[in-house]
Amino acid sequence: MFKKLIFFDGKDFKGWKSFLSNLCKDKPSGVLIFMAEETPFDYEKIQPLLKETQTEVWGFVFPEVIYKHSRYKCGVVGCTFKAPVSAEVVKNLNDFKGTVSKKIISENTESLLIFTDGWADNIPLLIETLYETCEKEITYLGAGTGSISDTNRKSLFTRDDYFTRGAIIIAVDEFMSIGVEHGLQPIFEPFIATKLDKRILKTINWKPALEFYKNVVEKDSGVKLTKENFPELSASYTFGMLKYDNEIIPRCTIDMADEESIFLGSETPDNSMMTIMKGNHKKFIEAAGLATENAKTGFKNKKKKLPSKALIIECITRTLFLGDRFEDQIKLIGNKAGKNVLLFGALSLGEIASTGDKFIELYNKTLVIGMGE
Repeated sequence: MFKKLIFFDGKDFKGWKSFLSNLCKDKPSGVLIFMAEETPFDYEKIQPLLKETQTEVWGFVFPEVIYKHSRYKCGVVGCTFKAPVSAEVVKNLNDFKGTVSKKIISENTESLLIFTDGWADNIPLLIETLYETCEKEITYLGAGTGSISDTNRKSLFTRDDYFTRGAIIIAVDEFMSIGVEHGLQPIFEPFIATKLDKRILKTINWKPALEFYKNVVEKDSGVKLTKENFPELSASYTFGMLKYDNEIIPRCTIDMADEESIFLGSETPDNSMMTIMKGNHKKFIEAAGLATENAKTGFKNKKKKLPSKALIIECITRTLFLGDRFEDQIKLIGNKAGKNVLLFGALSLGEIASTGDKFIELYNKTLVIGMGE
């Protein structure tokens, strides 16, 4: 699937020309660019260089990027495709009505990459629409772009535009295996999210959501939950949606929306059956190892050989929680993947995945690994 991978520190405008030229000189079928948000970036200056490439370029801004065994707040990862690709750009997800073109899905499509502005509305509607549009079994992998600190930051670009609140969907005529894990454990009995407004959880079992959440967290942690310590304390306590197959889909607790409500990491439907889950460093790292093993096994079983590239999409909140233990996690991923597998990817605002035989899901606080050649 992946032809070439290059890292560029992004600090020098003059370096962009050689970076793009190196990526495109072999005339790949398309180019992905993952850019960390602290990278100096002037799209108006870069656009003429993008136009010169004569190759389709799809770019994404993330809180941080991953290359080999390191994470970068400033830097750019370039990735080229060797298999045929096609793409569809959705400029404004907030106005999305549930229709996508079937033209990007060919009889040879085996994988679908989905990148959305992590702060946009209607992301669940988009992925449900894509799942229903694809009349064949394929694998899905995707990520939420954007900045934690600047929710209006433009985070998607092509050779023609630099925009926010949109999505870029890329269909690839080659197989990529998927591993998905989070390592969170439920600590409370199921309840009903009785009132939600997209990302804002207002009531649980018809009671104020914040009061309900505070009671659970304070009892388990022994610490009083306040506006000031909410980001730090809530990092260990995440909501999770219960699915019919017993899978639990995490939903981050981002902040107090008001005195009674909680702002969640992603849009969530009314009357979802939910629970509260807790994470710790050890379980998170073990989950990363398991996701890697599952992706590697899936690739070996399908292709009868070992992968050479591993695309990592990890929720930025997991990484912030891990802190210095991120190095232990990435080392484990590298060991499980194999010494000849090149790691790259991004720290995201939401993760999208399906292993091919399951419904596509939008996750928070989750690690997704895609493996290919």
